[in-house]
Formats: sequence, structure tokens, C-alpha cells
Amino acid sequence: MNKFFAYIFVTISIVGFCFYKNSFIDFDKIAEESELKGRTFNNKPTEFITPAGIKVWLLEDRSVDLISVSFSFNRAGTAYDDEDKKGVSLITAQMLDGGTKDYDYKAYHDLLDINGIYIGFGTDNDYFNGFMTSPTINIHSNETNISTSNNKKLAFDILKKVLYEPRLDESFLKTLQKQFEVLVKTQKENPKTELSLQFTKELFKNHPYSRTIDDMAKDVASLEVSDIKNFITDSFVKDNLIISVAGNISKDELIDYIDEVFGSLEQTNGRVQLNKPDIDYSSEPVIIQRDTAQVISSFALEGVKRTDSNFYPLYIANHIFGGSGLTSRISVASREKEGLTYGIYTYLDAEELAPLIIGGFSCVPENYEKVKKILKKQMKKFASKGVTKKELLNAKKYLLASYNLRFKSTLELSKMLTQMQKYKLGLDFLQKRNNYVENVTLAEVNKAAAQYYNKQPKEVVIGTIK
Repeated sequence: MNKFFAYIFVTISIVGFCFYKNSFIDFDKIAEESELKGRTFNNKPTEFITPAGIKVWLLEDRSVDLISVSFSFNRAGTAYDDEDKKGVSLITAQMLDGGTKDYDYKAYHDLLDINGIYIGFGTDNDYFNGFMTSPTINIHSNETNISTSNNKKLAFDILKKVLYEPRLDESFLKTLQKQFEVLVKTQKENPKTELSLQFTKELFKNHPYSRTIDDMAKDVASLEVSDIKNFITDSFVKDNLIISVAGNISKDELIDYIDEVFGSLEQTNGRVQLNKPDIDYSSEPVIIQRDTAQVISSFALEGVKRTDSNFYPLYIANHIFGGSGLTSRISVASREKEGLTYGIYTYLDAEELAPLIIGGFSCVPENYEKVKKILKKQMKKFASKGVTKKELLNAKKYLLASYNLRFKSTLELSKMLTQMQKYKLGLDFLQKRNNYVENVTLAEVNKAAAQYYNKQPKEVVIGTIK
């Protein structure tokens, strides 16, 4: 996904799922030709605790003159916003992009641009996330009163000022509130957006995961700067902080930077982990009648958590069934052979509280029932007969070769280290991941196919249903 909530106009990402997967990309060719496919991680990340009591994962890479930091505050996402302050986490992420006490919006972004530094914030259901990337080469800035001998120090100094001395300009807040108001008013002009919002509501009902920008609109409009300040104080605390660093920096050097930036945070925010949402998969499809050229469907099946023993068997099974673009079972059956759909897919969302298999397709209205029939038939066949040895071999080949494509930058690598911490995958995950894929047996994949695809999916549809 792109920078999560880097700008207010992608707010919709938080309340729905990735609606469209590009099925026209030749993923196999990209994986085969990429130089990254052969990348190996010979060293595990180093885990250490700073004098201020902050746990850090560091993966040193001396081959690049860059450093990237990924950090997340748990129990600080949109699902944890107070009932009368819904959307405060999202707006806070935007407000932190507005500068610092010493720098207004333009001066702040000019400073970052001149020095090649990126600092960004975003939010999802559970986490408030931050990212920083900087060159490590020495840069002396004559246009800042921040004392610096190198870019690393400058980057951490700026990050500290953003976290502890954000500008929080009232006029900037008003601008963001107006942008949010426009977004709420225009969201239903796009059928995909309307479907995404309704899909989220139907899945999670009264659980905080069901919150959409519609639900946040009234509270966002009444937010004051003091609410942003209170959110920062309550949410940016040590006991829910995850930090990962990748790039050209040593442990000894990093310790001082981490404690300088994060060491003064409060210890705890006292928020309790949410309960799992109770999802009713058995209910009838929800149909949003709308005069559109296409019918668009989103559907969900029960999935597995990232640490579940069934994760890799289901991961491979899903790749074969709906995750491999044009070559997937459902794409071949409905698009390549019959020409009934513009695109059809499934993917895993392996979140801790609500693991799901998410799918979707689009087609002209007269083909909707035909595509549904094919999808149902393919799911039944997949569950009863499973996959072939050749399909398993091809899936493994792709999943093994393509894995390193996600590590095209130090920022992506630091984000991955943070995900490893969130999902408790272990320090040796980068070394073991391909073994996990390689060791999955045909019997395990077919067992997962039988267990998870032999069910009626939860579906929400928008369009003219005939």
C-alpha cells in the first residue's frame, strides 16, 4: 500500500481494503528478471534495549549511504480513538506534517527536501505509524539553527522536534477539516469508494474496526488543537512503541539517537486491547443498487493469523486460487476462458484480530450472476479436489523468487522489521521465510483449501443487479 495516510485524500484506505489488484502485470517476468530475487540476508537483525528502556531492532547495511527508521505506537490507531473524538489519530498524522515550532509548513518541507530527508506519519486500525529516511553522508546546512555534523543527526533532530514541538497551527487544522469535509461529501460519487465503505461496515458491524470517514466526520469537524495535543501525549508512549532501523548505522551510534528522540516519552497509555470482531459470514449478500456501467463485488472468507500454523499452506493455496493475477484459477475460469470479468482476485489479510481472505471482481451487469456461478463452482472444486503438484511447484517458484522484490529500499526493509515485531515472527524470519514456503506439502495446501474455501463468502455488491 502507498504511504498510509501520508495525505488526507487517501483517507479512504483506512476504512476499507485494497479494492483493486492489477491483474495485467506479468509478475512472473518481473520476479525472474529482478536482481533482487537472489538477495540473501546473511545476518539477523540485532535486538537491543537502550538505557531509556526502548527495544530496537537494527539491520545494518553498510552498502548504502542511507538509514531508515520505522516506528509504530500500538493501540493508537483509528479503532482506539475515543467515541467523541473519532478521526483524531488520522488528523494528527496530517498535523505532524505541518512543521515544527521553529519551522512553518514551507520552511519545514524545504529543510527536508534540501537534505534528502523524508519524515511521514499514518494510521491504521491499530497503529499510529511513523517513518524517517535520510542519507548518512555528511551535509552541513547553513539555513537551519539545528546544529548538525551529519545528515543522520540532522534527521533525528528534526524528528524529535516534530514529535515534541510540532507546529499544530490552528489554520492548518481548519484546512485539514475542510479537506475532510469535502472528502466525506464526495466519497459516494465513486462506486468503488462507496462499496469499500459499506463492505467495512457490513463486516465489522458495531466493532470499532467498522469506523469509516462518515462516522468520523462530525467529530473531525469539532476537533481543536488541544485534542491533537492530548492525543499525542496519550498515544506516543514507550510501552506500545515498536522501532526498527535499517541501513548504514552502528548499534552504538543508534542508541544515543533513539534515546534522544524517544527516551522522554511517557511510559504507558493504559489502553486495553480490543476484542475480536464477531463477523457473520452466513448473511445474505448486501446489494447497493446503483446505475453504473459495472457491477463491483467485494467478498470475504475467514482467514488465519500470521502466526497460525495454517498460514503458509493457506498463503500458497490462495496464490493459486486467486492471488497470481491472470494465471490464478478464478481468473483463468472467468476472464481468460469466458471473458466475463474485467478482473477478479483474492488475497490474505492476516491481521491479529480479524484475519480474512478478501476477494473481488467487476463485470457488466448481465455477467454478474455468471461470474458468481463460476466463482462458486471454482471454490467448491478447489475445496474438494485441491491443487496439483505442478501448481504447487509453480506457486513456490514464484513466491520464493519474488519475495525480495519488497526490499527495494531501506525504508521497505525497516517497515518489514516492524511487521516482524508486530506479528512476533522472530529475529531469524528473513533467513527462514523461504524455508517456510519451501517446506509446505501438497497435503497441507489441499487441507487448507478444503478448510477455508468450502464456505459461503460474505459479499457486498454495488451496481445494477439484474
